[in-house]
Amino acid sequence: MQHATRDDLSVPASRSLTSPRTMAEFLAKSAGMWLSHRSVHHFEESDDESGCSNLVIVPFGADDPAVERVSEQFNISGGGAVGGARFYWQSNTMKMDIVNDNAAVLVDIPDPKDVTRGVMYRDIGYLEGLAVASRYDISEAGVMTLHTEYDRNSGVERCWFLSDDTRVRVGSSQVMGGVNLVSYSTETRCHEMQDFHALRRDAELRREALMNLDLDAVDLDGARR
Repeated sequence: MQHATRDDLSVPASRSLTSPRTMAEFLAKSAGMWLSHRSVHHFEESDDESGCSNLVIVPFGADDPAVERVSEQFNISGGGAVGGARFYWQSNTMKMDIVNDNAAVLVDIPDPKDVTRGVMYRDIGYLEGLAVASRYDISEAGVMTLHTEYDRNSGVERCWFLSDDTRVRVGSSQVMGGVNLVSYSTETRCHEMQDFHALRRDAELRREALMNLDLDAVDLDGARR
């Protein structure tokens, strides 16, 4: 019978998180479908917007037709756009097709002197539903902060990764009278079914391997008797 070793009994170390430092890296890390749990706190009378939904993020490069369209929308000349992403919000209780016409498009133009900063141009704003430009910066810890000025209010949103599969978003909105909205979202990545099957197979193989080990031949500290 095969004897267990210290390595067999050790708990694998978790993968270290690589924090994005540019918007392109941030969008690439955000690619895919996320289950978003959102809590909204209104400081004025308004409908409750809390709940769950699916967020689908699809990054694209500088050659995507959306770059030219959004640049014309904002009368931007001289280039500088490195790409962007399409954002789709979906119900998590019914199947919905991903159609480009239903997406919010974001185009990224980083600061040529500091790629951790830049301007994100959105064809549809979050708060007022209008095209808007937002200033962003990304900290050394990978926290992306987005500052947006609208006609009637201003917004600040921060987003960061707790792990490769978990994001956090915190936002606030201010009007002349002060803060009128604060939101918090926890977003978990939705994996494809085949990924779950692969994880299950790996777990079953590990269980079978452990069942074949002679655990009685090993002390609690991992040393062989």
